[in-house]
Amino acid sequence: MEFNATFLVSMISFLIFTFIMNMIFYKPLGNIISERQGFIDETTKVARNMSDEADKISADRDFRLNKAYSDAKKLVNEKVAVVKEEAQKRTDEAKKVSNENILAAKNELHSQVEQTKEALKGNIKELAENISQKILGEYTQINDVNSEIINKVIS
Repeated sequence: MEFNATFLVSMISFLIFTFIMNMIFYKPLGNIISERQGFIDETTKVARNMSDEADKISADRDFRLNKAYSDAKKLVNEKVAVVKEEAQKRTDEAKKVSNENILAAKNELHSQVEQTKEALKGNIKELAENISQKILGEYTQINDVNSEIINKVIS
């Protein structure tokens, strides 16, 4: 193999071409690739941070929703218990009032029965004389009235 000036010129021109290509094409291309990689890394980092922040916000929201739900449920249960207690008090009070009214009505009826019995006891002799007059056709006076028999018949 021979080395002549053409080989040397070709080698020098190749080195110059490589140097020029490196300066014009490869270095700017490497810079662009490097910048893009930096942009991608930065964007990825921001995306991870935002994703982490979104996860935190979502977890906080879930926690608040669960807390609000449990607080609402507790409040509803408390209000239901209060309403039930109030309803029970009103029911008990209404039962008490109705029992008192029933007892008063029974006592009133009992006193009316007793008054009616007493009124009948006084009129029994008269009624018996009137009945016997209508049946027999003549007036018959009843002299002796047995109170025990009258009480037994009335009761």
